[in-house]
Amino acid sequence: MKRFSCGLLAVVMAAGLLTVPASAVEFSDVQGHWAQSAIQQVTDWELFTGNDKGEFMPDETMTRGMFVTVMERCAKMLDVYQQPEQTAAFTDVQPSDYFASGASWAQANGLVTGVGGGRFAPNDPITREQMCVIMDRFLRAFTDYDLDAYLAVQNAFLDKKDIGDYAMQSVDLCVALGLIQGVSVEGGVVFQPVQPATRAAVAVILGRLVPVFKELPPVPEQPGEGGGTEGGGTEGGGQEPTDPEEPTDQEKADEAKMAEYLQIMLDNYNNSSYLPTTDQQVQDCMAILMGAISDALVQRQNGQFLDRAFVQEHYADQISQLHTEYDKLTEDQLNQINNVIVRLGDSEQIYFVMDYFGVSMDR
Repeated sequence: MKRFSCGLLAVVMAAGLLTVPASAVEFSDVQGHWAQSAIQQVTDWELFTGNDKGEFMPDETMTRGMFVTVMERCAKMLDVYQQPEQTAAFTDVQPSDYFASGASWAQANGLVTGVGGGRFAPNDPITREQMCVIMDRFLRAFTDYDLDAYLAVQNAFLDKKDIGDYAMQSVDLCVALGLIQGVSVEGGVVFQPVQPATRAAVAVILGRLVPVFKELPPVPEQPGEGGGTEGGGTEGGGQEPTDPEEPTDQEKADEAKMAEYLQIMLDNYNNSSYLPTTDQQVQDCMAILMGAISDALVQRQNGQFLDRAFVQEHYADQISQLHTEYDKLTEDQLNQINNVIVRLGDSEQIYFVMDYFGVSMDR
């Protein structure tokens, strides 16, 4: 039975808002949310807090005032913060405002310049393109990275013409760095530059920004570029890479089915009355599991096609971590986790997920 469950678990691996400290596990409104794992991470980093009701409010709009506040906290966590010498010179920012310190710091370091007329508009929603501009400026202000190398890869969003001129290079940079992605639609991918960001979405994005700040990812090649050619190929490359093939109709159907089953599992987990009665070690294993499921769903929401190769490679570390924690469970805890698993979906869904992730029951 233990062997069966191990394979089964491995496969699925697939103002007031900023004043009250809390851990994400204590928030009453994030359990089972698609961004739960990211919310846990940013609250562990103390970038975000909740309200006085113990809520994170993940689907609420993120304002400009909130965003500069969490970015200021990010600078402190990364040990690049310097106290600004002057308060913000915006007519709509008062010293008593919760975002006053963040606005002063962001203005002093050139991250924000306002919206005109001496205003910062702290209560306006932060848009996707505005976030890109601020993160671009943040990386340029506090690192010595050669970020211009990433600008050779220009975005191919269907709504590229809707991105503001002031933000175009910042969007290209943030997309190339993997900080923000587009949204899949019929015919391609859109960026939705003026779409307001939610608190959950910002949690996910900042969860990506911190590792990028510490170490840049490789510079991606412009689609269609060959290796070893003048202008940025790898040294010694001779063969041109083949363009990725368009997924077949069957692959598209399987991917859609996978996403459907993962969402069912997430919903069943969120509504489980049995899980809270299990041992903490069992709940910890399930937290790893659901963190991967949440991540997979947000990856798909941001435009990632969840093909088999992607999920098997992308979640290898989570599967390994889950195995490690699973092997520590007692026989009674194994029975508990089996009972949790069978409540996540029916046998057809479970078997399909196992096959998709390339995991055998005879591990």
